[in-house]
Amino acid sequence: MSTATSHAAQSLRILRRISGRALCFDAKGALYISRHLRILQSIDDAQSWQEIARLPNPGIRKAAELTRLTTRLLRHEIRALTVLPNGGLVACDRRGVYFGSRGQTELLPSRVEVPAGQSIAPPMTLTTGPNGEVLWGEYKSARGHRQPIHVFASRDAGRSFQVAHVFEGGQIRHVHNIIHDATLGKYWILAGDHEHEPGIGLLDSDFGGFEWVVKGQQRYRAVELFDFGDHIIYGTDTEKEPNAVMRLDKSDGRVERLAELDGSCIYACRFGSIYALSTSIEPSEVNRCREAGLWLSTDGSDWQRVLGARKDRWNETYFQFGSLVLPRGASPNSTIHFSGQAVCDYDGRVITVEPVGFNAG
Repeated sequence: MSTATSHAAQSLRILRRISGRALCFDAKGALYISRHLRILQSIDDAQSWQEIARLPNPGIRKAAELTRLTTRLLRHEIRALTVLPNGGLVACDRRGVYFGSRGQTELLPSRVEVPAGQSIAPPMTLTTGPNGEVLWGEYKSARGHRQPIHVFASRDAGRSFQVAHVFEGGQIRHVHNIIHDATLGKYWILAGDHEHEPGIGLLDSDFGGFEWVVKGQQRYRAVELFDFGDHIIYGTDTEKEPNAVMRLDKSDGRVERLAELDGSCIYACRFGSIYALSTSIEPSEVNRCREAGLWLSTDGSDWQRVLGARKDRWNETYFQFGSLVLPRGASPNSTIHFSGQAVCDYDGRVITVEPVGFNAG
């Protein structure tokens, strides 16, 4: 097992910083961020921005924008965004899922076909498939629930969603992410959270079949992954065990621990030839670090911690865990973009940095 090394922030040169929260890259490399419930796009690597759309923002919710702390307290933000091949947008916040065609300035609520007698929780992430289908899984936070967890899919650009797969009650707690695998022609489903619930499985492209590849241990608890063709690499997201970068072989499901991390991993992104992941501050008996970290690699195996950001003084339960938020997806450029959440110096800002003399591997 390789040992991840820690380096000071001098490895990065800050190029730009603006207010906002990192969201995603589209297939052409455009970067999207949010300011409250507004969506901004940059096509020149964060040098300039254009507001392109927004989510519905009722008056009582808009009052949350008066202060940054109120925004954090009410989680008044866009949770995820995905961009369709035709330029349409699908986004979600903690109230629901929304869609809009290219050029539409206000997104509309999507119609979700809810099974009779059941409530539906909005997702943590959104995914666009190779043919423009949009997928997401429920992110329910209540412990001890026995309700089924649904995976939804849309084939009409997010206007409506139907059930694509059902995890029976108690099988998992929620879905962290769904990621298409071009090599296998299937979707990885990453699920959490405790005891037997964590798992990584594969859903058929036509949603007709699903199988677990690994299941039932904290080392299988993931939110993002990097696809290396014959294997995937991911950072674990757990407060119950020391976190690490893991490799999973697609052929036999064998899992190998590659590098130790000092916190749980929720965000990951590729910037040119550089792989980036970040750790969040989720204090526990085994994760005592009070800094969110930015980790970089050129091969997925050897990692360097190039930046640490301390948790601010506000309570994490009410005012969010400390995180360095990376955009979902991949950029063709080696400049790195992230935003800060509940950390000193970076909270509520999108930061663009350039690696200086970085070489891992």
